[in-house]
Amino acid sequence: MEIPKMNDIKYKITARNRIFVVIAAVFMELALGALYAWSTFAKILKDLPEPWTSGQTQWVFSAGTLALAVAVIFAGRLNEKIGPQKLILISAIVTGSGYILGGILPLQWVWTSLTVGLIGGAGIGIAYAIPISVCSKWYPDKKGLVTGLGMAGFGAGSLIWQYLLTGVFNNTVGISNTFIIYGFCFMVMIGSAYFFIYNPPEGYTVSGYDPSVIKNKSDTTDEVNFDTKQILRMRQFYFLFYALMVGSGAGLMVIGIVKFYSQDVLTSLGYANAANIALVAAAVILPIFNGLGRILWGWFSDKIGWKLSIIIMDSVQAITIFLLVLLVRNPITLYIGVAIIAFNYGANFTVFPMATGGVFGRKNLSSNYGWVFFSFGIGALIGPPLAGMFDDSGIIIVAFIISGALLAIGVVLTFFIKQPKQEAIR
Repeated sequence: MEIPKMNDIKYKITARNRIFVVIAAVFMELALGALYAWSTFAKILKDLPEPWTSGQTQWVFSAGTLALAVAVIFAGRLNEKIGPQKLILISAIVTGSGYILGGILPLQWVWTSLTVGLIGGAGIGIAYAIPISVCSKWYPDKKGLVTGLGMAGFGAGSLIWQYLLTGVFNNTVGISNTFIIYGFCFMVMIGSAYFFIYNPPEGYTVSGYDPSVIKNKSDTTDEVNFDTKQILRMRQFYFLFYALMVGSGAGLMVIGIVKFYSQDVLTSLGYANAANIALVAAAVILPIFNGLGRILWGWFSDKIGWKLSIIIMDSVQAITIFLLVLLVRNPITLYIGVAIIAFNYGANFTVFPMATGGVFGRKNLSSNYGWVFFSFGIGALIGPPLAGMFDDSGIIIVAFIISGALLAIGVVLTFFIKQPKQEAIR
């Protein structure tokens, strides 16, 4: 009896049932999106008998996002060599192990940064971008929409993990045991996607799709392709890199502090239910609109193009963050502000893969986007610690002003991104 090869163990996907790829991607990203639940962890850790500082909580978050970004680079290259299925299994093991170790080792910010942050973040990064590549190959006719759907789970996943933390685990088993439980859950949820997420066969086509037709002016045809060595010598790469860095850094800054910052402000203004208001903002409004932003901006960018999408979303984001110090003083305006920021933040992870493919071609999208996505890690290293530092100093408004100004520069740079010609670099 012949033993089936590892990559042969999978559910058969065809053009008719390709929706299963997207469903599996959403399910997997729900687990990976636990990273966004950190704001709720941070609030609990700040209230311990030996409390963590705002800065300490944000170093864990920054370590996780930086590790995620670095892992995406290497995973992009590995994806082209070993395929997405093996990467999914590696991600399941590494992500789960990081959280389990975080629960076993002492609950101190250094250990938690190394385990939940670096190890867990690296595991998340290994699988994070797989839906971007695989879903767009199964749906070449609806790249933006399916990328948004596949990535929506990452944004919405924190809704589940925050609810379980605050509603169940923190009051029963505590933070450390919650890490362990989450670790085993992640192993199962990520690992199960192995059976459904893989590349279509060579020659796969979709009826009615013509890759030579450019749907909007900011896109290229699938026939124009550059490799990583080439794009690293192009100004277009660095403009995209900067725009994603400030877009993600500003969003991460708000995600990392919104729970405790809004609660502290509302408490100082006399709101008796400040804790519940802040919880709704961080655990409900933020993840829902983060997920919606990925889907709807994917659909928008299919219609209006990635360039106009970036210009609009970053302009609105800059204005909202400038005003956040005022918006946070009232529950209604707080919810509106958090919704706008989360909506535009989530858009980054749908629009920028499209921009990378649109500018440099889709043949090497996995590896090329890995390098563009590294800017997310830089943004994570700057945004949340910046907010934590200024919050500890009592001048959080300075962080908002800096972030808004950097976003405005990104909008200007985006205007100047044009498609390079294939013969421009050899």
